[in-house]
Amino acid sequence: MVAPARKIATHVLYRVLHDGAWASPSLDAELRRVGPSRADASLATQIVYGTLRVAPELDAAMARHARRPIKVDDWVRAILLAGAFQLLHLQRVPAHAVVHDAVQLATEKRGKRVGGFVNAILRKVALERPEDAAPPRSLAVPTWLHHALVASIGSENVERLLRVDLGAPSIDLRVRTGVDREALAQAILDSQPQASVALTELSPLGLRVAGVGDPRELPGYVQGSFAVQEEGAQLIGLAFGARPGERVLDVCAGRGGKTAQLIEAVGDSGRVTASDLHEHRIEQIAGELRRLRIDPRRLDTACIDWTRGHGTLEGAFDRVLVDAPCTGLGTLRRRPEILLRASAEDAAQMGETQSRILHHAAGMVRPGGSLLYAVCSPLLEEGARVVQETRLPGFEPQDELSSPLKSLCFGSSGRLSLGPWVSGAGPWADAYQLYMWVNVG
Repeated sequence: MVAPARKIATHVLYRVLHDGAWASPSLDAELRRVGPSRADASLATQIVYGTLRVAPELDAAMARHARRPIKVDDWVRAILLAGAFQLLHLQRVPAHAVVHDAVQLATEKRGKRVGGFVNAILRKVALERPEDAAPPRSLAVPTWLHHALVASIGSENVERLLRVDLGAPSIDLRVRTGVDREALAQAILDSQPQASVALTELSPLGLRVAGVGDPRELPGYVQGSFAVQEEGAQLIGLAFGARPGERVLDVCAGRGGKTAQLIEAVGDSGRVTASDLHEHRIEQIAGELRRLRIDPRRLDTACIDWTRGHGTLEGAFDRVLVDAPCTGLGTLRRRPEILLRASAEDAAQMGETQSRILHHAAGMVRPGGSLLYAVCSPLLEEGARVVQETRLPGFEPQDELSSPLKSLCFGSSGRLSLGPWVSGAGPWADAYQLYMWVNVG
């Protein structure tokens, strides 16, 4: 018998490695399917997130005990990574149990020969087990990324960005306009007394919850009282400053997380257009609007490749939001699996894409209207360098702009930086760069 926690963790890590899945929803789905004890669910969660947070270190530890580069399929790699993490970072887990279960999982699907290989590697890793083995408190990132981060935000901010708490990240909820967020917080606590629920400090719309499992099972979800949305994303919608009656364009809308927020902001007299390159994403927006008790008829949609132009869409929007596709490296703490996929060339390539999108989107802003560009990445190649190199004739930075974000405001360059270094940001805050311009004609 393999311990349920190790089997769950291995299946989730395999999905992350093989299918490119996100760890959080994959883990939630596996926990619902298996229905383990609370202790097993906690251990599985610790193994999944801990493994992803220090995967480069685990690979290096295993490589020291192999005669040649380790080349295995994703199932065996998931077994090895999970095993190495437990041996090097979970002191209370018996080494013999870790190795035994890893060998069983390998043998069952890949045969005795592979099981023997797993046994040999992990037994050698076990010899390196430190006496004070403890879960990691910061992410292990490749050298190239660490240098890029330091050059972009400074060593002190990098330390804050890479610092992690134990266990799974918390989840942020955006409470709908007209819903009492304190009452909703109490309802969640009443339904799950073991959960942690707090009001977000920076966003007046947010709740931060932990230990609740699937947020779709929480009170108020079916009634449309809230949307799952990280606080930084909420702040982008608030900084945008959409007002009742305005015509607004959400250029890279995705599945409409901010679109719904904007529809609420412009009210019945306003109009929102959501566009995206991928039609299947746009098609999902209407369903989410209905759940949130928002009439989908208040939304226009358009499938557009903004790197090439604006299609048949006409300009004269009061506000245009470009929440651009990016590397997502600002989400590293909540999504450490990004480290398995990132390369040194990604940021520059994404920056070129962002520049083309921003250039074409600017043509949609009416004279006197506003343009907001945001990326969930702290790197210079995205955000700062894009702003430097993208020509926006007739646009001026909207500096020192007051906003509904308490003490947060856009600086003299039109930039607002968000991240864990901002006072009041949550323990799992993502890092964003925001830039605002006004079309002065």
